Amino acid sequence: MLTRSMFVSPLPCTTLALLVTLVAFAPQHAVAQHGTPSGEQSAAEEIQKLLEDLERRDADIEDLRKRIKGRRGGVAQDALRSELGEQESRLRREVAQLVRLLVERSNRGADDGRARALATEMLEADASRIRAASKAANAEILALAEVIESGTPEEAAKAQTDHDQGLSESNALLQGFHDNIELRRNLELDVSADATAMSEHLKRRSRFVAGYLQSTKEEIDVLGGQASIDEDAEAQQRLANLKDRREALAESQRLNVDLMEEYGMKTAELRQGIISATGKISQDVLDKDVAVGLIESWFADGVAWFRANGAALAFQVVIALLIVFAFWIAARIGRGAMRRALQRSRVKMSRLAQDFFIKTTGRFIVLLGLIIAVAQLGVQVGPLLAGLGIAGFVIGFALQDTLSNFASGMMILVYRPFDVGDVIEAGGVMGKVDEMNLVSTMILTFDNQLLVVPNKQIWGGIIRNVTHQDTRRVDLTFGIGYSDDVPKAEQVLKEIVEAHALVLKDPAPVIRLHELGDSSVNFVVRPWSKTSDYWDVYWDITREVKRRFDEEGISIPFPQRDVHVYHEANPGAEAHGEKAQRSTTDVSAQDVAPADEEAE
Repeated sequence: MLTRSMFVSPLPCTTLALLVTLVAFAPQHAVAQHGTPSGEQSAAEEIQKLLEDLERRDADIEDLRKRIKGRRGGVAQDALRSELGEQESRLRREVAQLVRLLVERSNRGADDGRARALATEMLEADASRIRAASKAANAEILALAEVIESGTPEEAAKAQTDHDQGLSESNALLQGFHDNIELRRNLELDVSADATAMSEHLKRRSRFVAGYLQSTKEEIDVLGGQASIDEDAEAQQRLANLKDRREALAESQRLNVDLMEEYGMKTAELRQGIISATGKISQDVLDKDVAVGLIESWFADGVAWFRANGAALAFQVVIALLIVFAFWIAARIGRGAMRRALQRSRVKMSRLAQDFFIKTTGRFIVLLGLIIAVAQLGVQVGPLLAGLGIAGFVIGFALQDTLSNFASGMMILVYRPFDVGDVIEAGGVMGKVDEMNLVSTMILTFDNQLLVVPNKQIWGGIIRNVTHQDTRRVDLTFGIGYSDDVPKAEQVLKEIVEAHALVLKDPAPVIRLHELGDSSVNFVVRPWSKTSDYWDVYWDITREVKRRFDEEGISIPFPQRDVHVYHEANPGAEAHGEKAQRSTTDVSAQDVAPADEEAE
């Protein structure tokens, strides 16, 4: 495992250069926290103060290191290491500030020989230490990779954590070495050898990480494609470890790419590799070379895959199509068998229910064929069905009204309040049922309009099925005058009803004097007929009653009222001795409409 001791400087004033230059090249107000020169304090005085602080802090750091070596772990050692890290961080900021001040004073022609020599010594010592620490870190990373591959699950899990930490620290060392080179270059030191070594190291490291990243991706693809991974906890843990390793390697490769671009090297292929291995589209795809390379890579991979698997895929597609066709034929046979079974069944079932079961049988067989065909193409049916189930739950929650209509349609099929061809009044409309599904009912009105009514509205209200029964009573009312012969009128009505061919003998028709109305004596005439003959009986009897009543001299009265009109003389006539005259006239309502208006 990578330990903190690998990165501790062996020289008195040597520090980790990982964060030095990150602060050194930051804005001035961010790096000069320790001692920004005031108007009274010169840069030279600040440099002197920094040197004193560096010596004092370096002594403190050395003391902390000795105390840490004298302990064997525990909470106290962890606390000392935390304090050591804080002291080293402050030391780095002071070194960075020192370098910045030296560069500024050198630009103004000042000579700070002692301070420059100290800064040079510190930076060169850091460069040497980083090279050694990087070599050790890389070796440790390889060793941990072997433990991950061959160790027990517990050992692999711990090694994976240390491996990812090692990669992160290796990245920091690499970034620190680059920043160290830049800082020494600013001090006008000869860094050509280190720059060349850095370029070569980046080339080797990027190739190694690219291969490591690709092999990790392949392991993930192989392990993720296993059907038993959902039931194997160990395999799931290994897959998670591989994905963590892939992310850590991708981060390392991104650092390699960034540094290689600063050294003027081409990185398009490496950026393509990162996108291909992780499957994450980044802003690198906006680069023309990267985009073209990705397209070419994908096309080449596709062509290679098709060459290797094209024949097998074509055979699988043909087999899948044959399976679908076979199940389509089976669905037609199944629908026919279900239709014959329902026709022979003694269970009374509506036509709507029969159509539902017949169609459902065919659709179920076709769906089964599609699932088998998809499995033949290599698609994992189990996760697919699980995904469809979750999607169905979400869709069902979003389509609550549709599900309510579906449930109402099922209730209509079960309880059969009407059937296709019935005349019903439901959901606020009246007409003939033309068709029905589980969501809505199509009703054809008497003026030939097709209305699509949601089943929820039909099942949630009153359903009046006009044509449900084979026979139906025809309710008629006829009135005669008060001066007409009641027995004669009753006999005429009886003759008319009994003479009609479509009137049923059983149940017997009912003819009774029903009420004494305001203007007429009313008879109720209630013959029975077949439901299909209802309107023929209604219209025929009504017409025949009018004809016979006219022949027999029986009146069919209409509403009447008495209107009394009073005529008075001029009110001023009595004043002249004239007598007032009054007359009363009784007229029928139909004759006095104008007079009535005049009276008003």
